Amino acid sequence: MEIEKIGENAGKVWHALHDGKEFSIPELSRTIDLSHEDTTLAIGWLARENKIYFQRKNGQIFVSNGNQQGLYFG
Repeated sequence: MEIEKIGENAGKVWHALHDGKEFSIPELSRTIDLSHEDTTLAIGWLARENKIYFQRKNGQIFVSNGNQQGLYFG
């Protein structure tokens, strides 16, 4: 996959998380209509930039932008 496409998909993930909603990775994949692989690559892109927050609940990983939880990245 091209780097540009991963970056474009990262934008889709970022916009889905913009309002502070939290998603499991499968739920996020369905919401933005990307494959699991494309979604996780995009999440990795945003994680590298410290733009998303991960939380494990009941054995699943959830991602958010941290706004709703009052989390900040530095």
